[in-house]
Amino acid sequence: MKVVYVSPFYHPVKGGVESVVKRVAEYMVQNGVETYVVTYNRDRLSKNVFSEKDEVNKVIVMRLPVSFSWSHGSYSPKLKEALRSLKPDIVHVHVWRHPHVFQLAKEKYRKILQPHSPFYLPSQVGVVTYIYYKIIDTFMGSTFKNYKVVSMTPHEQKFLEEKFGVTSYLIPNGIDDKYYNLNSERGDYILYLGRISREKNIMTLIKAYKISGLKDKLVLAGPDNGLARKVIEYSKRYNLNVDYKGEVSEEEKIELLRKCKFLVNPSPYEGFGLTLVEAEAMGKPTVIIGEGGQLYAAPPNIASLKAENNPESLAKVLVTIANDEDIYNKLSKGARDWAENFRWSKILPSYLELYKEILG
Repeated sequence: MKVVYVSPFYHPVKGGVESVVKRVAEYMVQNGVETYVVTYNRDRLSKNVFSEKDEVNKVIVMRLPVSFSWSHGSYSPKLKEALRSLKPDIVHVHVWRHPHVFQLAKEKYRKILQPHSPFYLPSQVGVVTYIYYKIIDTFMGSTFKNYKVVSMTPHEQKFLEEKFGVTSYLIPNGIDDKYYNLNSERGDYILYLGRISREKNIMTLIKAYKISGLKDKLVLAGPDNGLARKVIEYSKRYNLNVDYKGEVSEEEKIELLRKCKFLVNPSPYEGFGLTLVEAEAMGKPTVIIGEGGQLYAAPPNIASLKAENNPESLAKVLVTIANDEDIYNKLSKGARDWAENFRWSKILPSYLELYKEILG
């Protein structure tokens, strides 16, 4: 069996989608599947910084030249040529609305589309991008019919069925089993992990932290997508105990999770939220905002407390989880129990079973 994954980005670019694609691809290699990733020769800032072809943990990675790009989207006229040279049995395409979804829609491969639920709110992506989303969903939504579709949460499954009339397989995102075996400590800082961007609603978190008056340090870790300077300046102006660590390694991320008090994800909409599950596997309660996949990754009053999307509501929840021992202990146990649903060792075989089903 030969499987080709088509993804907007791939390692060493970091992110939730990239983590999932990498983990699934490497699992296939371990199970004797000839595995390729076709992506683009750029990072999130549209810089061309990688080799055109290399091997990452026995996965062959091909990075195509980009003719033009906008935001995280890229177009390469070399895409079809690359696929034809590989002659795959299955093409597994990632992330809805990206040009490669439409370029490959009519190609005669056995194809899977994993949208990754990019149905963000206008406040997260801006008016221009949101209008683009609406146009694509309205006029190109029928493209889903050309693919078998994989959803990562029941929320996404229901949304795709109601909006596009698409039935889909449910395969949630997962995390490595190592997260469940670590000795965690209840530290004295609150943690945010992820991109420092408007999309992730970081300024609402910073303002909520200011209102809360908590003495616990707020630690932010993740790549700067253009907002870090504003966060740092705001924190200095109000003398806030905020520590921005920049982009961290996997080992540093695990240590931050292991020693934090709890994790906050302030995004008003998430497709899933991998860091939520990573924290939960270590028994860390979480704080979420809004709707979307985070309600599945960290169900409120089981593994998380949920705030409304404003600084005042989020501040109240931060204070509650930081100071109420009974609530903290209840969520800590609930988080660890719920995280058992997302072990990669349980989830990854579902992809191989799906491929075999599609191939007949």
